[in-house]
Amino acid sequence: MKPWLLNILACPIDKHHPLDAYFFRWETSAEEIKELKTEAAQPSDELKKKHKQLAKQLTDGTISPPAIRKIVDASGVNDAADMLTITKDRIAQLEGEKTEQQLLDEHAEDIGTLYRYLNTMEVDIGLLVCPECGRWYPIGSAVETIPEMLPDDLREKERDLKWLEEWRQLVPEHVITDGKPYNLS
Repeated sequence: MKPWLLNILACPIDKHHPLDAYFFRWETSAEEIKELKTEAAQPSDELKKKHKQLAKQLTDGTISPPAIRKIVDASGVNDAADMLTITKDRIAQLEGEKTEQQLLDEHAEDIGTLYRYLNTMEVDIGLLVCPECGRWYPIGSAVETIPEMLPDDLREKERDLKWLEEWRQLVPEHVITDGKPYNLS
């Protein structure tokens, strides 16, 4: 799952947005993430069109800063955590009444970091949690990198509980004890 997807995901039960997001493991390798972090400081001509699209998304409201602020990186990959910190800081700085061209002219490096974090990196294993209803949805349980956002009656209890137990050390305590539709208490 690309982190960008958090801009549009909502709980299928109560339609709440944004969801809390916990990233446990990246499909993107630590070496690739380090390279992406380094490249972000050097805007490339090749990515200018993609950066322009991201600037448009920042100005038209497609990017949801509250969704980005809800990400917790528990992967242990320092460069990914650094990029997330930069992304959260930049999202906060770029909110407001700027035009696409102003963003591109004044914040090219920031746009580069945001683009690489949101659109290039891929979450392998993680968790989405609805803060309203307490439901949790695994990322990468049945299908690699895919968030499994099924209604309760379509979920597989044994598989969900096995996944929850496997990742227990990284899952927030409130999901372990009170998560819906299943928990470990």
